[in-house]
Amino acid sequence: MLSERPISLFLAVLFSFILHSLVIYFLVGKWGETTKPSKVISPKYIQAKLVNLDNAVKPKPKKASKPKPKPKPKKVSKPKLQEDREEIKRHVPDALEAEKQLALDQDNEKLTASYSAYIMERIEANWNRPPSARRGMEVALIIQLVPTGQVINVTMVKSSGSEAFDRSAQQAVHKVGRFERLQQLDAQAFEKNFRKLRLVFRPDDLRL
Repeated sequence: MLSERPISLFLAVLFSFILHSLVIYFLVGKWGETTKPSKVISPKYIQAKLVNLDNAVKPKPKKASKPKPKPKPKKVSKPKLQEDREEIKRHVPDALEAEKQLALDQDNEKLTASYSAYIMERIEANWNRPPSARRGMEVALIIQLVPTGQVINVTMVKSSGSEAFDRSAQQAVHKVGRFERLQQLDAQAFEKNFRKLRLVFRPDDLRL
């Protein structure tokens, strides 16, 4: 039994030696293959030239393009109807003023006619025609009044040829003396129409 143990130990050592020898062989063989001298490739040279950047031609800067002017907005023509309306609006005040003035003038004419009739009635009521009065006789008088309606002067501008007839006309105006209703007139109407009155006396009628 003691003899078997050294044999087995011997075999184990032998086996280990063979195994290690094989490992070393393979390692040495592969190392030799990998350590073969590699082929050296000589580098290729490229010719180059130094360039001074200061002397180099600088690219011309591009001119900044001017911005295009914005197109002016087109004037939109107003519709003709709107223009007509504006034209009417411009003339409306003038038209209204003219219409107002026309109405005022018409009122003044009516007022003047009314007061003229009033004056003639007052004078005719105070006129005593002389017996010597004949058709064709005519005397013209200028009567001056103040805004109160007071008669301040009577002037004969045309004689009838009969002293009695002329005197009777002047006396008729002085008898009235004052036309009270003239105080109701505005100053403009009075100055325009009644400051001075021209009266024409005839035997058959009395006219302003």
